[in-house]
Amino acid sequence: MIGILKRSATVSLFAVAAVLTAGCGDTTVSPMEPDASPASLAAAQSGAAMAGQSADRCERVLVEGSAPLGFVQLASGEAGLGALPTTVTIAGRTGTLRSVVTGMNPSGSLAQGALHLTLVHLFESGADSFRTSDVAVCAPAGPDAGTCRVNDVLSVVSGTGAFANAGGSLRNHGVINFNTGTLTISLRGRVCGDGV
Repeated sequence: MIGILKRSATVSLFAVAAVLTAGCGDTTVSPMEPDASPASLAAAQSGAAMAGQSADRCERVLVEGSAPLGFVQLASGEAGLGALPTTVTIAGRTGTLRSVVTGMNPSGSLAQGALHLTLVHLFESGADSFRTSDVAVCAPAGPDAGTCRVNDVLSVVSGTGAFANAGGSLRNHGVINFNTGTLTISLRGRVCGDGV
């Protein structure tokens, strides 16, 4: 009975991790990587199509740091737990990046495995913004039950201002730490737009 209670507590903690996840992969099936579902493959193919775009309308992205976790609401209506607005610089524009978990699917017969997630990220800098559609995996990060390793594939799907006709693909690898209520971020890739 104690073993079942411990397992339930761990499963519950990882369910909370999924809800609080905000950003962080590969499109192969692995307990630490997003799965190769039709949605994730379509997102990867969209990112691959953007990879062929002219370099004069694309910028490399590197964002590292941390973000606080909490309740986030986007103007488009999505709301839930994710990364609170965090100041970052992307394509020479300083603005805020936030995310919202839009869905989760735990793996394992007792939901004790990694959590497969969908998310939305939004970067805003005045009239310049872009939005992503993501697939991610949240998996145990060592012996500390208060942490979760997140791997996320972000496909840039729309934009405004300098990011009009947006495209590109980003990948984030991070760790959620429930002890501190933070997500570490290591976001890399490329974002494209007419004014970039």
